[in-house]
Amino acid sequence: MILHTVNKSVFSSQALHECLLAAARNDAVLLLEDGVYGSLKTAHPAEPHEVSWFVLKEDLQARGIDESQCRDEVTVIDYAGFVELTEQYLSVCSWF
Repeated sequence: MILHTVNKSVFSSQALHECLLAAARNDAVLLLEDGVYGSLKTAHPAEPHEVSWFVLKEDLQARGIDESQCRDEVTVIDYAGFVELTEQYLSVCSWF
């Protein structure tokens, strides 16, 4: 089980796409920094993926994005939740 972190926007980078090609069923994807744009309903990946989705609340707020704009399968977490995820998964893989 791997926690994948993506910090680049889906509108200017292939990082999320490349991450999803490598991600396995029990992995999780955490969208942070400009990666939070990947959580938007308008930026849904073309194919469904069997990963758990998370987005960092503080980075949404910093970009003026309301949680209601995120896809339903995305769980909004704070920094404490980020720390919990790093403890829950065996390793962390950063995509940038």
